[in-house]
Amino acid sequence: MSSEHKPWRRKNSKEIYANRYFHLRVDECELGDGRVMPHYFVLDFPDWVHVVALNKSGQLIVVHQYRYPGEGWFFEFPGGSTHPDRKEQPLAAAKRELLEETGFSSDEWSDLGFYFPNPALMSNRCHVFLAQNCVRTAATSLDPYEVLEVQELPVVEFEAQFFKSNKLHGMMLGTYQMYQNFISKK
Repeated sequence: MSSEHKPWRRKNSKEIYANRYFHLRVDECELGDGRVMPHYFVLDFPDWVHVVALNKSGQLIVVHQYRYPGEGWFFEFPGGSTHPDRKEQPLAAAKRELLEETGFSSDEWSDLGFYFPNPALMSNRCHVFLAQNCVRTAATSLDPYEVLEVQELPVVEFEAQFFKSNKLHGMMLGTYQMYQNFISKK
């Protein structure tokens, strides 16, 4: 393996800020060729989950959610963070998030894998699950400041609205591609 393909090594690390949602640290890293980068900033988040949820009619269950930094409403798959203090497994988090955000649940789950939302700055992964034949079993149970609308849309209608929107969400693109890859292999 050539030096430019060797993994970097963390020489030192200093936590700059931490709360229950994320930690910000600065690392001193030795690159594969021996050079030292004195300040590499990293955000450590718990792993996240996304649920591609389909109701019994095959419609997608999505949320239309206001995102303050993006200054607008975005289509999103139900999802959120695993609870690190409970060492919550991704599937348990996916089931919890689907129920909390939409009131739907399912007995048919498939693990579609994971991706890194932004490996240049963040250490976490986003785990993607498919939940089929979802049924409404509860009222939504949103976080105190969560603002969203639940929508059930035929896939074609979702694609028309999502891809024509000027508010494209990069993680949604990654999740939707994983779903498309999964169904194309069936």
